[in-house]
Amino acid sequence: MRKGIEFNKAGFGRFGEEAYLRVKECGFDAVDFAMADTDDIYYTLPMEEACALLAHQKELAEAAGVSVHQVHGPWRWPPMDTTPEDRAERLEKMIRSIRMTKYLGAKNWVVHPIMPYTVEDLDNGMAEETWKLNIDFMQKLLAVAREEDVAICFENMPMLRFSLARPRDIMRVIDQMDDDHFVGCLDTGHVAVFPDEDIAEAVRTFGKKLRIMHVHDNSGRGDEHKHPYYGILDWKKYAAALKEIGFDGVFSLETLPSAKLSDSLFLEGAAHLAHIVDEILA
Repeated sequence: MRKGIEFNKAGFGRFGEEAYLRVKECGFDAVDFAMADTDDIYYTLPMEEACALLAHQKELAEAAGVSVHQVHGPWRWPPMDTTPEDRAERLEKMIRSIRMTKYLGAKNWVVHPIMPYTVEDLDNGMAEETWKLNIDFMQKLLAVAREEDVAICFENMPMLRFSLARPRDIMRVIDQMDDDHFVGCLDTGHVAVFPDEDIAEAVRTFGKKLRIMHVHDNSGRGDEHKHPYYGILDWKKYAAALKEIGFDGVFSLETLPSAKLSDSLFLEGAAHLAHIVDEILA
């Protein structure tokens, strides 16, 4: 199984045009490219200029022997999905992000559910409306994903009272969409915040629809993005479940050494993370 790691401006992006060389030297051969921030230049520049920048990133990655395996699409906290105008603006940014993904050479694009009735819709009686709006929204994105031959990877969430948070909730949407361009992203840390969820069972729930992953750990009290083994998850159990379903993609971390570290210590920490992955998969 290949090893991947998050790639953003505060992390490996600090190394500029040598960033992917540093990724490779630390023991990784794939990245999860961050395009979640809609105030970033990829969304504010004219489309042609943004795509040229992304194509250059692809060239740098390939020269270093690294692939951009997955792209994280737009995400805001707190969510801004309440009004039709909010959702239309979000949809426009997401469509742009899908279209830009191909310039990085990536085939996988991560999306969170929209949250039009707060993250506590299980308590306010709006879960069914959340479902309907998500199906409509995701179908519009799926039409674009088919055009670009990019897979939408629908991600489980860490909100305890949100109706589309757990792996089984995400799989309901994936089954409803019933398309090879709409698959799953399993976020391990998001599973860990649910005291009654089991990480191996989460893997089995996604099964063959598991395309990519966001790997990190936590204390069970929040979405802390700790390194594996620094929280409560059973990583050998997780690795065994991946083997059981025949997962052969990228073991992709969504955790990094602190951005406050010096360059040299950041790289030492990243190399240590690669060794942790090796231990998990051994």
